[in-house]
Amino acid sequence: MLSRLLLLLLASIACLPSANAQEISVRRQGYLHQNDTSYFLFDGEIYNQKTPSRVVVTGSFRDWSQDMDDPKWQLTSNANSLWTLAVFNPNFELIPIHAEFKFRVDEGNWLSPPAEAPNAAGGNLQFMHTIKVPTFQAELRSGGRIWNRVEGTNRPLNPNAYRLTDGQGKEIPIAAVLPNTATEALIITTPPLDMRRVYFLELREAGLKTHCSFDSWFKELYSAKELGANVQDGKTDFRIFSPRAERVVLYLYEERLSPEAKETVEMRRDADGVWEASFDADLKGTFYDFTIHGPVEEGSHFYEALPKHISDPYARVNDDAWGRSRVWYKTTPATPLKSGIPKLEDVISYEVHVQDFTDLLPVADELKGTISGMVVPGLKNKKRQPIGFDYLVNLGINTVHLMPVQEYMHYPDELWRKSFADDPFFKEMEIAEENYQWGYRTSHCFAVENRYRTKGSELGSEREQFRDLVQAFHDKDIAVIIDIVPNHTAEDMDSEPHNFHFNVLDKLYYYRTRDLDHIGEYGNEVKTENRPMVQRWLIDQCKHFIEEFGIDGFRIDLAGQIDKQTLIKLRTELGDDIIIYGEPWIGSNDPNFESNPSWDWYKHDSPITFFQDETRDALIGNPFELSDPHAHRGYAGGYFHAKGKVKQALSAGFHDDKTPLSGINYLDIHDNWALADRFAKQDWNGLKGVDEERYKIAGLLLYTSVGPIVTHGGVEIMRSKGLAPLEEFVKPGEEWLEAHFKGRDDTYNMRRANTFLWETVGQTEKSRGSNCDYKGMLAFWQGLNQFRMSEHGKVFRRGEALSDYYYQWIETVNPYQLGYIVDNQVFVLINTGSDEHDWDNVILPEGNWKLIGNHSGINLQGVKDRKERMNIKGGENHYFRLDGTSFLLYVRE
Repeated sequence: MLSRLLLLLLASIACLPSANAQEISVRRQGYLHQNDTSYFLFDGEIYNQKTPSRVVVTGSFRDWSQDMDDPKWQLTSNANSLWTLAVFNPNFELIPIHAEFKFRVDEGNWLSPPAEAPNAAGGNLQFMHTIKVPTFQAELRSGGRIWNRVEGTNRPLNPNAYRLTDGQGKEIPIAAVLPNTATEALIITTPPLDMRRVYFLELREAGLKTHCSFDSWFKELYSAKELGANVQDGKTDFRIFSPRAERVVLYLYEERLSPEAKETVEMRRDADGVWEASFDADLKGTFYDFTIHGPVEEGSHFYEALPKHISDPYARVNDDAWGRSRVWYKTTPATPLKSGIPKLEDVISYEVHVQDFTDLLPVADELKGTISGMVVPGLKNKKRQPIGFDYLVNLGINTVHLMPVQEYMHYPDELWRKSFADDPFFKEMEIAEENYQWGYRTSHCFAVENRYRTKGSELGSEREQFRDLVQAFHDKDIAVIIDIVPNHTAEDMDSEPHNFHFNVLDKLYYYRTRDLDHIGEYGNEVKTENRPMVQRWLIDQCKHFIEEFGIDGFRIDLAGQIDKQTLIKLRTELGDDIIIYGEPWIGSNDPNFESNPSWDWYKHDSPITFFQDETRDALIGNPFELSDPHAHRGYAGGYFHAKGKVKQALSAGFHDDKTPLSGINYLDIHDNWALADRFAKQDWNGLKGVDEERYKIAGLLLYTSVGPIVTHGGVEIMRSKGLAPLEEFVKPGEEWLEAHFKGRDDTYNMRRANTFLWETVGQTEKSRGSNCDYKGMLAFWQGLNQFRMSEHGKVFRRGEALSDYYYQWIETVNPYQLGYIVDNQVFVLINTGSDEHDWDNVILPEGNWKLIGNHSGINLQGVKDRKERMNIKGGENHYFRLDGTSFLLYVRE
């Protein structure tokens, strides 16, 4: 039957409407495997993608590569919307059993598993999901024994059937195999094994080999002692956690670059793996680092194998990612917001990068690109328009969302300049002198990025400067949240083993590994499950920024790689008032994580508020699709097929939306196409002009959706990344260095493309050299914020689930038009078509209705319209005529 089914599918003989249940199920699962060949099957009908320009498969077997041009993974179109790819896969060597995968179409649109896919798991599809593979697992247990589990193959009890070796390849005799269950046994060696060493167990006949996991020990290992360097009552304590180290040495230095330590101290180990040293002195300002000692063996990176000093992962101050740590006092936090932290449903968050925001501000050179430069009041551009801090205050937001401010890795300046100082592209992007970054490669989570400190100020003063930034915003009743990156660290970024601390302290404790090596799309995956001290590390860093700076919440980068229980614990520890939202996408490359429902999660069972990408896709289009201006700019761009999705987006009606607080709605964000470029008039470059009418419709749709919202900094002045190239490319440098550029959507390392062009504030299309009405768009966005935070806007600031009638839809046969009444208080008509459209017999609820918004602007006092009355009465029939790409916004007084 399978052979017939395969032939039917590959030849596209069976059309979906007449296909039998088994054929439909196979199409939904997306694969078949026969005779050493794996077939990927993409049915356009099932995915509602009838005419994609191309289809590519990616997954864990490709390390989730986003390369759409590799012909090896491109499917071929057949009849009846079926696309296929045959991959020679003997013994599942290339695509292993239970590998996760997804299809991508067109310019890179990621497609979620189809409804009722039998192999859907964690937002992905699973290859060969029904097969149970032989399982061979071993764990070190207390007393130096091994607990062994064998499933799917014969479990022998003869010690000679096994082979045990240590991390240096030395064979260790097995004295006995003691059965416990049909699959589990205790393996005894004489003498007992050293719990801190690496061992490998083999099952000879089956050809299976596994590392003897430390999980049983590690998952019970915990200490509540304060880690890092802490000064109190004139004494200084140092503590660092390294459970398998045999010796740890602390080095103290007079200066950051002192060639020799002024003092060297052997640290003491406690029963929980914490190494300690105490001094009867206040060592504030002292520089320090460590060496971590242990055996030379596979999977370990102790000093004997890697003669390197490491910094402190809990350091309050670190000299860049590469340098020494510095002892510093605890910081006195900013005073709390007078009105309290905004409730999540009230949040209007504004994502912004410190350097991007401050680079072109008219401040002293020592303040450009700095924390302090961001809060300088009274700044104006040449048109005498408020910019910088005052600009943000006047915008009307209530939450500033700072892109990473924890110490993060820049490549070494000397090596960077040696590689790229004379490169024309690097000069054009203003990155020839240093490695500019957005910061998604955190190295020291308790330190503030020291390159953001006022130039010329002391290393460490960035802490007080950051606290003062929080205070400045709090004084204006604006909350501050920070973007944290706990899912991976700066170690092993770009496939290079940068051993700052965790790799050396114990890679096998801190990270998810396979065959004792890192896994993960971004170089590594931090292991929060089964690792109480890593779970604590995540919670500690959040508490640290609350207790020592007074911040109000967190955006968690790629939170889908953090286990569910840790996120639940984080939410509990921080309290209900702290703002938390994060990215649900991209799960772990560890199948044990993905197969455990207590750890793995996606939007439907999210423990935190997630980025609601379905809202973004409906309103303005998918960020991975941008080639067709008619099909790839969502409903605001005229793609009327998205109308049904828009209704769900506005009303928190997607499948995963349990309440309006389940997701946070947005249009664009830092690593998406900028909204100005998506709605650009030419060349996907918003600097050359923007379709401002559709741009405003996108903004109106976002601001009339329920629940919290986040906007990309500069969207209100149509900030563009148009100076960046469209294509992706790599520039090799000296030694191991490579610079990767990802194109115009993800401009994470192209400084000039990201800067706020402050001189556009106040410009109109009539201004010299201007292609956009920046002044009008800023006023429009300020109006949106004022409306959202007004009494009228309360209808959108809802946290509880809505009734089916909360949004009343004004239906029309023309799919380009959308009308809705929200809670009988707000009335919206939108025409996304190019032609005029009439609405007849519209009856509003009783009361007086005032027109406060159209394309001329949004004003709570009312706006005028050349066709419509400013004030109308409810309970009567009304007629409206809207121009193409226009809208009307009424509120009930």
